[in-house]
Amino acid sequence: MSKDTGAARAAIEAGRTLPGSTRIENRAGLIHALTEAAELEHGLLVQYLFAALSMKRRPDEGVTVPQLERMREWEAQILRVAHDEMGHLGTVCNLLTAIGGAPHFGRPNFPVANRYFPTDDPATTGFVEFTLEPFSPGTVARFVRFESPEPVPIADALVEPDLRYPTIGRLYSLIADAFSQLDEASLFIGPQTDQDTDDWSLGLRLFNVVDARSAVRAIRSIVEDGEGLPAGGADSHWVRFQQVQVELQEAVTADPGFSPARPVVPNPLTRPHFESPAAGVIDDPYSRRVSELFSWVYESMLLMLMQYYAFAGETAQQRTGLRATIRHLMSGVVRPLGEVLTELPAGPSYPGRTAGPPFELFTDLRLPANRVNAWALFHERLAQAAAECESLATEPEAPDRLAFLAENLRLATAGVGRSRALGG
Repeated sequence: MSKDTGAARAAIEAGRTLPGSTRIENRAGLIHALTEAAELEHGLLVQYLFAALSMKRRPDEGVTVPQLERMREWEAQILRVAHDEMGHLGTVCNLLTAIGGAPHFGRPNFPVANRYFPTDDPATTGFVEFTLEPFSPGTVARFVRFESPEPVPIADALVEPDLRYPTIGRLYSLIADAFSQLDEASLFIGPQTDQDTDDWSLGLRLFNVVDARSAVRAIRSIVEDGEGLPAGGADSHWVRFQQVQVELQEAVTADPGFSPARPVVPNPLTRPHFESPAAGVIDDPYSRRVSELFSWVYESMLLMLMQYYAFAGETAQQRTGLRATIRHLMSGVVRPLGEVLTELPAGPSYPGRTAGPPFELFTDLRLPANRVNAWALFHERLAQAAAECESLATEPEAPDRLAFLAENLRLATAGVGRSRALGG
């Protein structure tokens, strides 16, 4: 363990501020830092999913059966980390709720070139880019850097004036320090019941935060999973990605022509965005429609997550139904639709390339203040998604899976309708 790693652990366990770091002085600063942590977890989660979804699935794609078996193992490792990030994001939302903040599921569209993980590499812009890239040695190396406990950068990423962090672990150390130092009696104003502690039938680890001790315990769990410290041992994210990195290099050395990923366009989007002008805008008309459907469903799912974590007065039955619908969308629509996009053409601007899932946010995520209106919005969005998927499934170039996904969307719409009817 490096000297810096030991200092980071001590900061988390004892609540000390690390040398060169500025304290979070008040509730507003802590909410800001936790919001940054939520964006980090969300951004990492999506990058991991994109890489996993980009992998080839069949021998006719230019890979051998033994290579496919190894690729399935790598995909499983990446998806396990993504699964952990889902739990981390939920825990960060609990931390926000505990101190009177709001759950946060927004983030910038990709690529994000100059915000996170500063580096001393002169060939880069000074930061490690958040970018949707197919699985490759370079992508895995970036994942190792994300989860690394070492103080690789020579600068600090900026959260707000005078609050800087070089690694995820350092950011969480600053957050833990704030929870330990700020006045506990006035800090924890959020209703203790308004937090998510369900494992979603996915084995997620979510922590109920009621005081400084439980807050630091939740933060320690996140860090020990892999963000900043290798305390998770052989099961930490950092170690898992290092293992994939070594095995991938061995596979490429044994077969220099080995290419495990489909030719997915990096950072696919359906339209230019102000914050991401260099992204790959899909210009095949059919693929763009499917990409828009993917982002519409993904955005709808995030809005439903925001409602779920807002504890806006739904009955227990409504919350159970909402959670079931979100889980259904994750596994029954978002993931398979993302796989479909990795085989659809990106368009004439990208000869030989495929589209890939954009994970695009069309606007700031906002919910109606009125709970009844929010549920009407969910039902309407899913009904529109089901109708569009049904339309796409009738086109001559439609993949066979779209008809199945349309049925899943109809089921999700019906589920929201039933849960909506249970409310007052």
